[in-house]
Amino acid sequence: MKMKQEQSTKELEIKALISGAKSHLAQIGYRPRTIERLDAVWKMLAAYCDSQGTSVLTAELGRAFVWERYGSTLGEKDTSHNVNRAVHLLLDFQKFGMVFKQSNMTIKEFSEPYHNLFEGFLEHLRQEGVSDGSIRTWRSRLFRFEYFLINNGVAHFSQIELHHVNTYIESLAGFSSGTVGGTIKILGRLFDYSLENGYHHKSFSEVLPNVRRIKKYRIPTVFTANEVERILKSVDRNNPIGRRNYAILILVAKLGLRISDARLLRFDSIDWHNKRLSITQKKTGVPLDLPLLDDVGWAIIEYLKNGRPETGSEYIFVRHSAPYGPLTDTLRKTVVNAIQKAGIKTPADKPIGMHTFRHSIASSMLANGAKLTEIAQTLGHAMPESTQTYISVDVELLRQCALEVTI
Repeated sequence: MKMKQEQSTKELEIKALISGAKSHLAQIGYRPRTIERLDAVWKMLAAYCDSQGTSVLTAELGRAFVWERYGSTLGEKDTSHNVNRAVHLLLDFQKFGMVFKQSNMTIKEFSEPYHNLFEGFLEHLRQEGVSDGSIRTWRSRLFRFEYFLINNGVAHFSQIELHHVNTYIESLAGFSSGTVGGTIKILGRLFDYSLENGYHHKSFSEVLPNVRRIKKYRIPTVFTANEVERILKSVDRNNPIGRRNYAILILVAKLGLRISDARLLRFDSIDWHNKRLSITQKKTGVPLDLPLLDDVGWAIIEYLKNGRPETGSEYIFVRHSAPYGPLTDTLRKTVVNAIQKAGIKTPADKPIGMHTFRHSIASSMLANGAKLTEIAQTLGHAMPESTQTYISVDVELLRQCALEVTI
């Protein structure tokens, strides 16, 4: 039955394909508003196919549509992420007669046949020292794999055959090489674990393809010190949420904290007497100790006195609607709005967000003669080598690093 559905969706004209995809999404519980947003992209895609003289969608047409309209390719994480997602989802439905769960936020736990294996595997990784952040990523990818298997009639892990593995890897074609390589790495370790613990009679790890991760280095967007001040001044601090967002923004802009560390800052992280801020970084697990600058400290105090809701939360920054738990918003819209309000023009082809301030701090330190080890310490990199990327923000330093041409 699955093969018939897959075959029929491959042959559908794009308008019928869209109609089938919408019905499928509704059946598996997607919200009407989400389907409407996807449909808006699909209508533009259908019009694009028509302009190219065809009524049948192909992966090449999908990529061309995204590139010509949004200047990016499928799988890249940028401002056209939602468009990429819509096109990739429709291609999945066309090829496999199904769509994959796009987020693990709505999934509480693995299904009964896969629960013991997958949870045992994740606990095994945790005991080997894999970080909590990586565990969450691996869990999300296992949810996708489980969803694929169940929808292809594989009720138990022991029933997996090589063609299931190959078909699943095919379904990753629209993602970046890093995502594909990372997923295959997870599958390899999962197959080895399943063999060692009796969940399958063989491991497919040795026949999995090797995917070389292509790391793209590009000169990032940076702000000058003057632009940083203009951005900070443009934030509206006449309301509690504005005071909270400003305090987080100045933490990132002046101290170079990652947004995950700034929004999860705890009361016991600040030594007010010695003006120090000490945290264990969420991404790396590495301790970081920084001076608490006066303007940063006063911004936090202003929020605590005149913005923060009354709550016993251990976190300084909280949601402003009940329950008053830790903040989850990355505040990207706050940054973009502040940049626009400050009248600062940014390249259309480069991502802008909280991380831009870290690049800006690196750029400023490089310009003032700081060593990469000093920048690594300030930015909290686990390894100084991670800071090599930031060399690209300083054109003069690039010239100094260029190799002499020998004849």
